Amino acid sequence: MRDLLACPQCGAHPLELTVLTEETCAPAPVSGKRCTAFCSLQDEAVSPRESTMRPCATCYSKEIREGILHCVKCAGEYPVIGGIPRFNPDALDDFPEFFAQHRARFRRPPAAAAAEFQSLHRSTKKSFGFQWLRYRVTDHQENRDHFYRRTAARPGTLGGHLFFEAGCGMGRYLKVFTDEPGAEVVGLDLSLAVNRAREENQANPLIHVVQGNIMHLPLRPGAFDHAYSIGVLHHTPSTRRAFHSMARLVKPGGRISIWVYHVWRPPNLRGIAALHATAKGVVTDALRAITTRLPHSVLHYLCYLAIPAGWMQARIWAAPAPIKALLSPLLLVHLSIHENSDIRLLDTFDWYSPQYQWKHTVREVKGWFHEEGFEDVDSTGFEVSVRGRRKAPEAPSF
Repeated sequence: MRDLLACPQCGAHPLELTVLTEETCAPAPVSGKRCTAFCSLQDEAVSPRESTMRPCATCYSKEIREGILHCVKCAGEYPVIGGIPRFNPDALDDFPEFFAQHRARFRRPPAAAAAEFQSLHRSTKKSFGFQWLRYRVTDHQENRDHFYRRTAARPGTLGGHLFFEAGCGMGRYLKVFTDEPGAEVVGLDLSLAVNRAREENQANPLIHVVQGNIMHLPLRPGAFDHAYSIGVLHHTPSTRRAFHSMARLVKPGGRISIWVYHVWRPPNLRGIAALHATAKGVVTDALRAITTRLPHSVLHYLCYLAIPAGWMQARIWAAPAPIKALLSPLLLVHLSIHENSDIRLLDTFDWYSPQYQWKHTVREVKGWFHEEGFEDVDSTGFEVSVRGRRKAPEAPSF
């Protein structure tokens, strides 16, 4: 994976690697040349025109359990812990034992996290770390359906392509790639949920997990065939800037797919429905002003109220129009109405815990795609779900 990693501070590539602990795993199901810029095993650049076969299967069967990545340009240093490259500036806070044990192997003394990172990202990191390490429930078939609907990818066609997921959480969409032989994916998340993502996907050597910040991605631009993010970018300090950061990773001709929350009152909504949507937004956002300040353990137990309340709301939404109108005030608080009670609990925590929760229109998000140079922009399906293709360079005319 060193072929894909870059310094999040200055963008330098490749990063040097000090190996501390290495494991040999089962033979990897790879063939041909996988890396396009740098061969980690032979520690040398790869020419885009070279036809030489490289020992990629051997490389993919080796795993760096512990190590240190070094940037020779800006002197940044990033640990590899538990098989996961850790690019957050607060890694010292998360893994003090690692830094104490290997202090002599760092080229400069590890520093505490910058105040800017702590103020912008600490709350989000803790919220989603708590969420994905606490709630173990998931539905693989539902995750598959969501993945293919949001990305417009076709099952059975992903092999041979390189994907990137921005905000992989505990790896529920990464697991989709276990059903796609030959497909490779890198999942990145800000929180310690990456530990669970790796745990659940470590049997597949083509699924990689990185801990880092979407706003400052530790990955080489223009390297991926398809980048996607499902319900994550609106939880960053700026959805637009997060999309720009993610879009840089897509190669010419490659695709990008995102799904973000829509505004409470979509532009096409009129009449009583529009008034109800506006009121629901006011009530729910007022509640979030309180819940985002609660300790996560307290909010977790409060969210148990959503189990019966969400069940009741589901029945109201399915009721005849007169009954729904009569009981509509009971729908002003946003709750999950998922049929699985454990997922109702999870989804409600997911809604009321994160620090950031921006909302957007289809027109706004499609505009971002055009500004970033994407074409064939499509927004069919669940709002706000948008997909596009980066323009490929035109063939020279003779």
